[in-house]
Amino acid sequence: MTEDLFRFSTTMEVRWRDLDALGHVNNAVYLTYLEQARVHYMREAGLGFQSLEDVGMILAEVTCTYHSPLSLGERVTIRVRVSELRNSSFFFEYRIEGEDGRLAATARSAQVCYDYRAGRSLPIPDHWRTAIISFEPGLAEET
Repeated sequence: MTEDLFRFSTTMEVRWRDLDALGHVNNAVYLTYLEQARVHYMREAGLGFQSLEDVGMILAEVTCTYHSPLSLGERVTIRVRVSELRNSSFFFEYRIEGEDGRLAATARSAQVCYDYRAGRSLPIPDHWRTAIISFEPGLAEET
């Protein structure tokens, strides 16, 4: 079922620098994992941008629920999907799983398409919307 909802995933290894004094991944590091997975997703879906002159996005909100700790050297799978499209924003959902398949965290983030030169939000470009919809079969747009 998870694979049906989350078609995209990426893996990374827990690094020494990710750990806190208690020997498990620090809560703030999970947000870095989400960011890296988001970048991989965007690249895979053909939504990359190269410079500030291009359409960009900003992170408007993120929530993360922690379910179990991650440890040094563990191979982590981050599953990512776009769950909602609006006029100028869209939402990612995430599942972070340990190498044994256990659920380590779930998260959701809101991204806003942004014109860095003008310093304001803008509607999701049509080519982004088309790419996301084709990458996420069954995604319902908000009307």
